[in-house]
Amino acid sequence: MTTAKRLTDFFCISEKLETEKRLTRTSSGDNQVVAAHSWNMAIMALAINPYLIHVVNMERVLELCLLHDLPEAISHDIPLHEQTESIKKQKYINEQHAVDTIMSLLQDDWVKARFDEYEAKQTPEARLVKLLDVLDTGIQHMCAKDLVYVTKYDNGFYWKLFFSNKFMTGFDYEPVLREIYDEIRGRVEKRLINEQNLDINRFIDRGENDT
Repeated sequence: MTTAKRLTDFFCISEKLETEKRLTRTSSGDNQVVAAHSWNMAIMALAINPYLIHVVNMERVLELCLLHDLPEAISHDIPLHEQTESIKKQKYINEQHAVDTIMSLLQDDWVKARFDEYEAKQTPEARLVKLLDVLDTGIQHMCAKDLVYVTKYDNGFYWKLFFSNKFMTGFDYEPVLREIYDEIRGRVEKRLINEQNLDINRFIDRGENDT
């Protein structure tokens, strides 16, 4: 297979991220697509770069933003509330097969290295990108045309996660992200009160641990 054919086949795969839909919705009311999610993470990374306390290689951060969900072009996105233990195991297997398919076309070790780096979440770059991944969900909660769809899942499953101590304190790794999260959280709380007459205290487990 020629290089041109391999790369063209890869581009046909990566294009599917423009149609692979996530649970989160946008300000237009449409479901967010994975490509837009990855793009927004890259934009956030560039915007917050001057305020980071951890030194990162921004080129690698951007690579991780763009690549971290690429396997979903083949394996597809699975909403968090559907991820039972058995589904998580199958999801991992499917994503590994997707990575193998992608690598057979790109034939470049650095791409596999980025996938492995993101999964391990040990480097400053990978830790930052994981936080951006999570924060983008909060941004969609803040910007979504309406929030009814979030509330209907499993008795407030997503709100219990979003307003949890674990979710909140995870951003302490980078103070600027914690400040942004606090701002987003405040705006989401106001929306829930004004639009759905929901008090966030119903979603907060006061007995939960902070870790």
